[in-house]
Amino acid sequence: MEELTLDERFNQVIDIIVVSLGHIEDRFFNFKVAGNDEPIQREKQFYTELYHQLRLYNFPSYDITTDPNKKKHPIIEKQCGPVDPDIVIHREGCMGPEDNLAVIEVKASRGDLTNGIDKDLSTINCLTTIENGYHGGIIIVFGPISKLKMQNLIERIKTKKSEKMARFCLILISKSKAMPKIHQF
Repeated sequence: MEELTLDERFNQVIDIIVVSLGHIEDRFFNFKVAGNDEPIQREKQFYTELYHQLRLYNFPSYDITTDPNKKKHPIIEKQCGPVDPDIVIHREGCMGPEDNLAVIEVKASRGDLTNGIDKDLSTINCLTTIENGYHGGIIIVFGPISKLKMQNLIERIKTKKSEKMARFCLILISKSKAMPKIHQF
């Protein structure tokens, strides 16, 4: 059996994310709060369910970790500071050339898509460009987004993402059961 390249593995991650997003129910897009007439978007609620859905699929020889606080990591904290991405796909406890596959950040469309994206891109840029870092980064934006806001987001990513990053993908999903839009950079 032929071994897959990192790019092929990263493409598999994107495919699995797209399928997993299709299984996320509306209640994870729109969190109901007691005493509030309108539901709200909660990133942690959404990416915890995404993590659950991703774990239903097989990532051969990789682990999926949510909220992997990198404080005290002997290599990452020195290079990137105390970062804590939303989800990573990696080989736990390893830092070899093929051990870190994807770092994933999730943003609510109603959230701060300026400073929030800058922070997430800074994390992804560092984690993907350090020695034996993650092969690629993914940002998932969930919830409805206007065409102008989407164009501004894409331009922001184009200007802020590191040229050293091997792969980067923006996935936009407007609502439960919708087909995501994928932008590869």
